[in-house]
Amino acid sequence: MDSATFPHIQGVRFLVGARSMTQLPTTGFPEIAVAGRSNVGKSSLLRTLVNQRSLVRVSRTPGRTREVNFFLLESKDLPPLHLVDLPGYGYASVPRSLREDWGDFVSRYLETSAALSLVLLLIDARREPGELEAQFADWMQGRGVRVQVVVTKIDQVPKTQWGQVEARIRAVFGNRLPRCIFYSSLKSIGNEDIWRKIKVAVNPGPVDPGSGDRGPADKAGP
Repeated sequence: MDSATFPHIQGVRFLVGARSMTQLPTTGFPEIAVAGRSNVGKSSLLRTLVNQRSLVRVSRTPGRTREVNFFLLESKDLPPLHLVDLPGYGYASVPRSLREDWGDFVSRYLETSAALSLVLLLIDARREPGELEAQFADWMQGRGVRVQVVVTKIDQVPKTQWGQVEARIRAVFGNRLPRCIFYSSLKSIGNEDIWRKIKVAVNPGPVDPGSGDRGPADKAGP
C-alpha cells in the first residue's frame, strides 16, 4: 500500500459536534473513533491522516471539550466513513469515572453505536500505559469493537528504545490486542499502518490469523 496515494481522499468535512444522542449522524457509515488521554495527540493524528491542518475543531480549554466531533471522509478507495474525535478521558477509572468525566452522553455513544467499527486508542510513547487503558480496551472489545493501540510522539523516543515501549504496553494489554502502531505526526510515521487497519475495519473479511486482527464474528474474543 502506497501511503502517498492511499486513500485517494476526495473530501473531508466537519459534520457535527454532538452533545446528545439526538445530534448523532444517522447515515450508518462506519465510524473510526480516536480515543485517549488529554494531550495525547488526537487532533494532530487526525490532521496528519487526512493531510488537512485546519480539519480538527479544538476546544478553547484543552482537554475540557465534551463534544463528540464527527467528520465525513470520502475517498476513491474506501466506503464513506466517519472519523470520530472523542474528548480526552482524563485520569480516572473505566467505566464509572469515564461516565463522570466524559458525561453520560459520550459513554452512551460508545456503548450503543452500531456503526462503531474501530477505536484507535492513543498512548503517549513517553508515558506508562495503565489500568485505565486496559479497562477501556476490554470495554470496547466486549462490545465487539476492534481496538488498535497507536503509540504517539514516537519521534521523541530513541529508536533503540522502541522495543522497550512495545514491551511496556504488552505488559498491560498482553496478547489481547494487535501489535502496536508507532506513530509520529511530525515524521509521518505510522500513517500507512493506520489506514491499513481502517481499511480492514470498514471492509471486514478474512484476515491473516497471525496479524492480530479479528474478523467480525470473533473480534471480541481473547
